[in-house]
Amino acid sequence: MINFKIGILGTGNIADKIAETIARLDSFEVYAVASRDAQKAADFAAKYDIKKSYGSYEELVQDPEVELVYVATPHQCHADNAILCINAGKPVLVEKPFSYNNKTTQDVIALAREKKVFCGEAMWMSHAPLLKFTKKIIETKRIGDVRYINASLCYNLIGKERLVKPEYAGGALLDIGVYPLTMVFALMGQMPVAASSSCVRLSTNVDAVDTVQLNFQQGKAGTVFTSMMYDSENMCVVYGTEGRIEIDNVNYPKEVRVYNRKNELAEKATTSDMEITGYEHQFLAAREAIITGKLECVDRPHKDIVNTMGFCDMLRRSWGIFYPLPGEETLKVNPNQTPTDGNPAPGVKRV
Repeated sequence: MINFKIGILGTGNIADKIAETIARLDSFEVYAVASRDAQKAADFAAKYDIKKSYGSYEELVQDPEVELVYVATPHQCHADNAILCINAGKPVLVEKPFSYNNKTTQDVIALAREKKVFCGEAMWMSHAPLLKFTKKIIETKRIGDVRYINASLCYNLIGKERLVKPEYAGGALLDIGVYPLTMVFALMGQMPVAASSSCVRLSTNVDAVDTVQLNFQQGKAGTVFTSMMYDSENMCVVYGTEGRIEIDNVNYPKEVRVYNRKNELAEKATTSDMEITGYEHQFLAAREAIITGKLECVDRPHKDIVNTMGFCDMLRRSWGIFYPLPGEETLKVNPNQTPTDGNPAPGVKRV
């Protein structure tokens, strides 16, 4: 079978993880890598036996052999890099967060739809088999009606320079907070109608510890807690009227436990022994979308990307945290701006 050829923009930590995954994934190959430093690209290519290395992103997206580009650059570069790919007609999978605000996110997605080029977010959690398993448990009412979800994700990342600088779109929210938010929204199957939040900020004016209380329709609620100052248990618990679900790892579930009302373990599911790293599922989903002519992934559609980024904008606006980057002025225009996919929807209010 002919391999599906991936090009990677960037040579940082996530690029390493992707290259290691693709090397073990049948019918895929990392065909090309690009860096603004030609030697870094060459060294990365040699490490992973990649055929082509380029000293500029422009060269890679012009390579006719590349069938999908993975954007593995820092947050503040994602939108510009995605636009470069789309204008070259290259399908693109953008490392999360898709961008640093909703304005640039919507600009990229609008361009992809105009050019009819696939564009997705590499939110690997959205494609995790155990997240789909959890959704099925909820849909079939195994724990009754869901009333409350609590999710936390914390790592000690304070030593990472990119996370403490606003010019790099730093802070806990965009780097790790998007995971528990995405999980709660996905398992609730809706966006919140009201939210209250607080954050602890660093002297550089980025958020370091965030707490978000979420109110949903029908009296449902949720809480998200994230920090880049220390580690936590990183669990998500879904509480229903007839039991609960415990998810062991928010950013990528490896074990899910279902309990009944008597606090008895009713079912347990774990990741398959055949799984590589978990990153492979987003590539399989992207290839399927590209082959079938879709512009987005079924499990992480454009509207979900926009809604999540719009919600993050609202949180940062309420905290007074802005980045010295393009499009940030839009956060200050309308304090009641609704995160939405462009269709009428209930507003998310700060309370």
